[in-house]
Amino acid sequence: MLTSFFSSRRMSDCSLYICFMIHFLVALDALVIVPFSSIMALAASVPASQSGYLTSVYAIAAALTCLMIKGSQDMTRERKRILFYLAGIAITTLITSMLDDFALLLLARIFTGVFGGALAVVNLNYLILMSDEKKKKKNTAILISAFPLALALGVPGLIMVSSGTHWQFGFQLLGMAFILSAFLFLFVHLTSLKSLPTPRYTRVTKQNTPISSLRNHKILLFSAALIFTAILSTFVVSTQYPVMLTINLDIPEKLLSLCYTISGLGSFVLIQYYARAKMSDLTVGKLIGLLSLIMAITVAMGFHTENVNLAALAFVIFIIVSSARTLILITELISALTLQDRVIIIGLQNSLQHFAVGLGGALGSLFVTSQADLSVDFSAMTYVAIALIACTPVLWKGKSLISFDKVNQTG
Repeated sequence: MLTSFFSSRRMSDCSLYICFMIHFLVALDALVIVPFSSIMALAASVPASQSGYLTSVYAIAAALTCLMIKGSQDMTRERKRILFYLAGIAITTLITSMLDDFALLLLARIFTGVFGGALAVVNLNYLILMSDEKKKKKNTAILISAFPLALALGVPGLIMVSSGTHWQFGFQLLGMAFILSAFLFLFVHLTSLKSLPTPRYTRVTKQNTPISSLRNHKILLFSAALIFTAILSTFVVSTQYPVMLTINLDIPEKLLSLCYTISGLGSFVLIQYYARAKMSDLTVGKLIGLLSLIMAITVAMGFHTENVNLAALAFVIFIIVSSARTLILITELISALTLQDRVIIIGLQNSLQHFAVGLGGALGSLFVTSQADLSVDFSAMTYVAIALIACTPVLWKGKSLISFDKVNQTG
């Protein structure tokens, strides 16, 4: 009995690690296209100004898939779906590395986005199903932390191993990592098929929180709009910053890799400080305003300097403060919602993020123009970006017009 207990617990821990690995790879697949996009566009004989579409088609496909895919209460079915989506994203990622036509690259990224979006939803649902009630929140937090870790370690790691070769090698490594995670997932869950019974409480929870019952439409719409605007204003800029650094300033690959590492770790540290600090609504509002101001300054400075080191510094600061602003907004909004509405907004968040990333990449590419000397003009994009950045603190100011406290009291 004791041996069986420890064996079951070890298998549960292994399952958590593998689910984290899958989420990390999905996040990495979505993020690494940003620094690679300009190189991929030029290799496909397309102006670098069009590179943002490689990011946007993936994000839009993933967002639509997130809206259509729903988790089930059957763990066996979820295992099969995870394996299917892992196989799909591995194949499409490997195929991407073999293409040199821009239209085919876009098509490959669309299919990758479909598999990636579905995998993110089903993987998270499976983790919640196999977690007991006491560890559900902790395990969910661990899984979600894969995104900043992929930015801090995964992206610079792939850039580093791909330097000296070609961008294709990075996608080949990523595809092989998906295949490895599929084999690990299959092995662990075949050996633990009987040790992780399906929790019975999940069905009760589902019955007690019907999706169709939205008591606070105004709160949910406001929260969704604020999250969408914050992410949109970030990715209009962040999808174009690497293009500017690569094409206009010819940044060394090692310096670009270092920028991603510092920005990822800096975002993590800033969020840890926020999580431990006690802040009133007024203080949070001032912090969001300050972060938005810093974002606007780094956009104006970074895109209008010819000094590559200064531009790289502006890029790092922008990523740190924009990531912190988005995560603070999401945390504050979710914690202010009732339990029922919180479940809904968390479900929509992934889709909202992909839509905002996709639209941000498309808008970024729309407002940049190629010059005769093969450089790229970002002037129009910077004006649009600063205007979008200013929308977030303005919307946050409007939060005072909606009584979140009354909503909480109803829950």
